[in-house]
Amino acid sequence: MSDIFQALNLVNLSFQGPNSNTTVFITKLEAFIRKLDVWTKNVESKQCGMFKMLTSLPLDPSDKLLQEIAIHLKLLRTELMHYFPDFISCTYAVNPFSIDPAALPVGTGEQEEIIDIQIDETAKAKQKECSSIDFWLTMGSTYPTLARNAVPQLLVFRSTWECEQGFSALMAIKSKSRNRLTEAEHDFRCAVSNVAPQIDKLVQKKQLHLSH
Repeated sequence: MSDIFQALNLVNLSFQGPNSNTTVFITKLEAFIRKLDVWTKNVESKQCGMFKMLTSLPLDPSDKLLQEIAIHLKLLRTELMHYFPDFISCTYAVNPFSIDPAALPVGTGEQEEIIDIQIDETAKAKQKECSSIDFWLTMGSTYPTLARNAVPQLLVFRSTWECEQGFSALMAIKSKSRNRLTEAEHDFRCAVSNVAPQIDKLVQKKQLHLSH
């Protein structure tokens, strides 16, 4: 269990940060689900080398324990697919050229458009030149069904870390020792902004008060 929780914590941390986006989230989520499949097969074959804490124990795990670990891994995979039911659709939003058309819903027009775009050399070249969101905005008139489903998925917030960072910054600004601070908007904006203040330029605009 400790090994599995450690793996989950690492995946969760990889979703956070200023350079994270929906594309990174989808890719790492897909990779983690594939790892669960591999780990399940390894455990069923009585191979546990990927679990460092488990293999560090003096005794080899029993067959009953291995069976419980395999069941837990399968349940974890099921829960992930439950919380992210549009996993297949998100995949073609990131890379429409690697998805199997048969995996998409029938009768929505997605299967037909995914086949068309996969043989479109212009679309392939465009996808290599720009980001996923810019790609679908460009392809909106040619493949409207795919673009209509892909664009909203690429615009969603991939994590709550920015909200948590904002709350932490506000708590540091308006603490118990500064509880009479009524207007914290400007301080808060500076605390969460990625733009570095040009202190030298601001100082130059201030007039010096010479002593008499």
